[in-house]
Amino acid sequence: MKSIGIDIGGTTIKFGLIEEEKIVLHAQAPTPLKDPFALAHCIADLIRNYGGQGWETIPIGVACAGDVDPKTGLVTADNLGWMQVPLGFLLEKQLGRSVVLEQDTHAAMMAEWENGSLKGEQNALYLTLGTGIGGGAILDGRPYREIRRSGSEFGHMITHAGGEPCPCGEFGCYERYASAAALVRQAKGYSSAREIIDAVREGVPEILPVWENYIDEICVGLISLISIFVPDVISIGGGISAAGDFLLNAIRAGMEKHTAYRQYYHATEIRLAKLGNDAGVLGAAAAAQRAFKEG
Repeated sequence: MKSIGIDIGGTTIKFGLIEEEKIVLHAQAPTPLKDPFALAHCIADLIRNYGGQGWETIPIGVACAGDVDPKTGLVTADNLGWMQVPLGFLLEKQLGRSVVLEQDTHAAMMAEWENGSLKGEQNALYLTLGTGIGGGAILDGRPYREIRRSGSEFGHMITHAGGEPCPCGEFGCYERYASAAALVRQAKGYSSAREIIDAVREGVPEILPVWENYIDEICVGLISLISIFVPDVISIGGGISAAGDFLLNAIRAGMEKHTAYRQYYHATEIRLAKLGNDAGVLGAAAAAQRAFKEG
């Protein structure tokens, strides 16, 4: 079955045309921030331009950050500057048909659970490090967000009391220190996490302390999550996971600095997501396929 998956990120909207659970065509466009009408128009253009013949009838899933209500189509997303935006209605108006909405990290986690790094796991966490930080939990073989729609917002747990202001209204949230965007803010003179990681690989002296501090920030959050959930596995996804084993080895070494991890939680395996930046697109498409089959 053909399907279309859309993943709305804080920087980029990603499009995928899926056949037999594989993406056969990629496309993307910059995310219009704080303008949901422009964003809906951009998504409609991607679908019309790259969806091919018959896009009007195949399942379409759209994954978006924030609090996403699939029933009402309303989305509240701090990183996008949205409060109760009727995304479902806007897309239906643009396309002349309905689409399936899904929360982006949940969509990505479901894709990893079905065909990726979390396949077969009964107790696991999924963490995405991107413009913000997203999270998902599988507890006793059930995705927690299916129980509590606004659950697993790991990026907004507070790791620095009274710290940096966050768009959510709190101060000191995890994503203000451990997201890929936070890394770019902390490293002066760099425009992307990829540039920073390349500089770290090359041993550029002034960037090494910034990188070490960033890894420490990731690990502080991981220790908190492990102490609460004690998962068998934590899978790390999001754009920065493209650094592969270089990132994973740094995180594993950083975790060894924590006594609690060494003494009590060493059994928790930290691994990389397998589907990378495609996870949200695949998860959104899969959600649309499930809805299509259920009628």
